[in-house]
Amino acid sequence: MDITYNVDEKKNNNIYFNMESVGIVGFFVKVFSKASVEYGSNKNIWNYSYFYEKPSSKKSRTTNVKFSNQKVIERSTTPSLTSDTRIVSYKKTDFEGVVDPVTAVKKLFYLEKQNFNCNNTIKTFDGIRFFNLVMKDDKETLDFDTTFSKFKGKLNKCSITYQPISGHVPGDKDSPDRFRVEVYFGNVGDHFFPVYATTKGKKDVRLKMYLTSID
Repeated sequence: MDITYNVDEKKNNNIYFNMESVGIVGFFVKVFSKASVEYGSNKNIWNYSYFYEKPSSKKSRTTNVKFSNQKVIERSTTPSLTSDTRIVSYKKTDFEGVVDPVTAVKKLFYLEKQNFNCNNTIKTFDGIRFFNLVMKDDKETLDFDTTFSKFKGKLNKCSITYQPISGHVPGDKDSPDRFRVEVYFGNVGDHFFPVYATTKGKKDVRLKMYLTSID
């Protein structure tokens, strides 16, 4: 899995996230996804856009959401979602006190160097589902040294879980709430940042992701 996360807020007020399945993962299934956050002159108003494509099934989707003061004010998805009575309905309060997935990742992953604390809960909206991303400190460390990453040394372990709020189908076998991501933070520059992460995918296949660089 090849993942690029670029924060360029100071220069262009943008954050970008790109993902492409490569290596062994790409051999079995090819997936492309791109997400971005663009701010205007007012940092309290921003636009989130997301594009997903799976060439093998000829499926793709584009989602756009506009936020103002952590409130969803506009949203659109192309193609439109099919109606399903099993989906948990939105509540008015769901649209408030919420951010997009890219902003949520930044809030969870950019930790201050002076005081490591990964305990956090971020309410998130991806254009379809509202959910909480919950990260907790596991109080464990790992002596990290691998050829897959240039980062070496002691890492702090935290775990991220997904708690659905609305827009999902309860009991869906593909729902992320069934998964747990173990994230290992290392000292990168002026922050702690995830150097290594692992989780169980479908059929209990262990997926591992390594940080190679930060732009």
